[in-house]
Amino acid sequence: MRRPLALLAAVLALAAPTAQAGEPLDLDITLLGPPSAQIWVNAGASAADAALLAADARARFAMLSSELALSLSSALLEPAATIGHSGFAFDLESAYTTVHKEVVGSNTPFAPGGYPRNYWPTRTKTPSELLVPSFHVRKSLPFSIELGGRVLYLSQSSYFAVQLHGKWALQEGYAMIPDVALLAAHTIFLGQKDFNLSSTDLTLMTSKRFGVNAIMSLTPYLAARYLLVRASSDPLGYAPEGAAPDVVVRDTAQFPTLNRTLYRTTLGLRMTAFATSIAAEATWFGGGRYKAGPYPAYGLKSSLAGAFKLGFEF
Repeated sequence: MRRPLALLAAVLALAAPTAQAGEPLDLDITLLGPPSAQIWVNAGASAADAALLAADARARFAMLSSELALSLSSALLEPAATIGHSGFAFDLESAYTTVHKEVVGSNTPFAPGGYPRNYWPTRTKTPSELLVPSFHVRKSLPFSIELGGRVLYLSQSSYFAVQLHGKWALQEGYAMIPDVALLAAHTIFLGQKDFNLSSTDLTLMTSKRFGVNAIMSLTPYLAARYLLVRASSDPLGYAPEGAAPDVVVRDTAQFPTLNRTLYRTTLGLRMTAFATSIAAEATWFGGGRYKAGPYPAYGLKSSLAGAFKLGFEF
């Protein structure tokens, strides 16, 4: 199976670069390989090898999209209860998520027993974790409704994300009954011109506030979270530099739209004293094997994320 591996190197070496990586975690999606079997055939692969190579590229795109979406939407850092009628909250937050450098699959085209394949298309660094600091604003409204937004930055990259969310506390404020809320959040990845990534988080959460010495409170919270990942790419060029216009058109392809639902669980604790709020949480994603539309079956490993905030509520 050396011939397909050599073809992969040749195609990627000749591909016209679509992004100039300025930071260690800046992405070049073309490094995943062409998602179209025809481009591999054009490069000299057999029809059977080309189908496997294109499927492998699509699988790695799905892995990249899923792990990046999980990382950018990791932080919850709030209980089920709202901050009270007419209340405001301003938070500085940081989330840390483990990711994986390699995936070994027995069905890869590179070797019969499975071959390590890197699905982080960076030029200078392959991450094993992602750090995402953010600034978070929340505003409480009548009828136990709360609206908020985040601006997030992917550390060591040129990328940002924005998130808008709304929460409705179905039950809050009763001394003997835990608070219960529904939360919906939508996150959009920004800064990579060839990569379109967004996610929608639907969360059912519960929490219970406990007063401590009448000057502070502790609020543990638990959340069940469903994340819908949506990803695609713009048309990508794989023709050699200086190729004729018809070759450029022929060797252009894009990753089709990926829609994938993932489940994770978050456990956290918030402490408040006067107007100061501190929270810490852990989020567990159990991994699994998935298949989505035009994408072949691909695996995601389990991961653990942690998040912390320092904020003010008034």
